[in-house]
Amino acid sequence: MTCTKCEALCASRAQIVEPDLPEFDRPCRVLVIGEAPGADEDTQGKGFVGRAGRTLHTLLEEHELRRGYDYGCANVVRCRPPENRKPTKLEIEACLPKLAETISTSKPQVVLAVGDTAAQVFMGKHHDIGLLQKIQYLKENAYCPRSLLGYGSVLDMKWPYGTRLFVIPHTSPLAWNRNAPDGRKWSEVGAEQVRRMVKLL
Repeated sequence: MTCTKCEALCASRAQIVEPDLPEFDRPCRVLVIGEAPGADEDTQGKGFVGRAGRTLHTLLEEHELRRGYDYGCANVVRCRPPENRKPTKLEIEACLPKLAETISTSKPQVVLAVGDTAAQVFMGKHHDIGLLQKIQYLKENAYCPRSLLGYGSVLDMKWPYGTRLFVIPHTSPLAWNRNAPDGRKWSEVGAEQVRRMVKLL
């Protein structure tokens, strides 16, 4: 696949990092969605293979969820931004139809948005509240994002019936060692969210 929509991303990427889904047409229980490929992902052509990705995989494996068997991985944008900066609004909008198609095709039971940038893509009018507030909002609404996706938007049109949305903090080891606003470690918040997700599954 080739894409030349975003000049800055075309200049900074080594390759486009495509989503990977469970093999042999197995059902996708969870689709993990991050912000963008990092240096390791850009080199290897596969998402979530760097240090932050390994942290996430370890956490999911503790609950017997296996990559390529139970869950797949994707990113909001498929190309590494220059110097690992956050993708711009225009870059996100350019890639959003592809992300929506991946969600529609894989029909996951749960979309697991990793980090605030990924969460904001799905939470529309609630994008400006903090991550803990996003988590609480979804919990109070049974993790159903339908009212958030924007009526008639590409995500709204492609979102599979019954798919739930969970949000966890970015899994960078540095971020997970820091405290959340409520005093807990971000790692505790992430682990709790995964426990809730697995219980729903």
